[in-house]
Amino acid sequence: MEWKDVLPVLVGGLVILVVALVVKPALLGEPIGFASSGSVPAGDPPVYVPPAPVPTATPFPDDGEAYTRSFRWTAIDGGVRTTEVRVPEALFLTHRGTSRFSDYNSWGRYALADADRPLLEDLAHRIAPPAANPDEGYFRLMNLVFFVQQIPYDRDDNTTSYIEGVLPSHAMYVKDGVEYPKYSVETLVDGRGDCEDAAILMGGLLDALGYDTVLLRYSDHMALGIRMNEFNPYYAKYTPRHFMYGGQHYYYVEGTDFDWGNISVGSTAIWGRPHPIGDTSGTGIPSVQSETPQIIPLRYVPEPGEYQIRPVRLPAGGA
Repeated sequence: MEWKDVLPVLVGGLVILVVALVVKPALLGEPIGFASSGSVPAGDPPVYVPPAPVPTATPFPDDGEAYTRSFRWTAIDGGVRTTEVRVPEALFLTHRGTSRFSDYNSWGRYALADADRPLLEDLAHRIAPPAANPDEGYFRLMNLVFFVQQIPYDRDDNTTSYIEGVLPSHAMYVKDGVEYPKYSVETLVDGRGDCEDAAILMGGLLDALGYDTVLLRYSDHMALGIRMNEFNPYYAKYTPRHFMYGGQHYYYVEGTDFDWGNISVGSTAIWGRPHPIGDTSGTGIPSVQSETPQIIPLRYVPEPGEYQIRPVRLPAGGA
């Protein structure tokens, strides 16, 4: 074979070698110069960088329309405190357009609504900021209780209890009048509410601080119970009232601060002193003095009612 015949063969082989060792690995993303059998060069392996997550829009953006409310209240040390709350309008309107449950056992959802949680956590930590001294825990707790107690009281059947000036479309008409348990942010936007609204708001704020609470339902009143171990303040001139639930002590906490005897349709409350934890003597509410309340956990899971399964009878003459 002559040299001119060998040269094309050598050039063709060189081209195939280049394609196999350089071009093909580059196209397939393989390390250049190594066989595709899976062997890798010595040293650090390539680092996998996951794709950046796609941000999801929040249902109630902070830059949208909002209700801004300013609150002024007296703290446990006698000083006057102020704070501001900003509630997205979309959140408020969503709650206002949501139907209400007549079953009291379900009312905990109005205190623990997921959409309200960031707002309640922020508000609770501004009212009761963390303290390095554990002995200050009670004072932090009482500042939050006093904040809720000093929100003006207004009945569910009063149009003045709602910023729209009319009863909500989902207000429930019961034998004693109107019932409309508010979500926590509804009470903040309206700037007023009745006993269950105060208990729901206080329950949501305390839950945001990590306290375990329950609703205490009386025949004509609702308050809050807070779990505390061996609570017996040395300065108290009363015996703290508590109730047992799940083997734990839940102490009575009043959510409103008014003279019950002066409440009537179309009227507002007369202000009084705040009520400390466990104090039922100063409320002036007869049912609180004489009744044992129904205890309603905020985290309530309904259970199916009792039922029986009976065998099906075959028709006469059936097989």
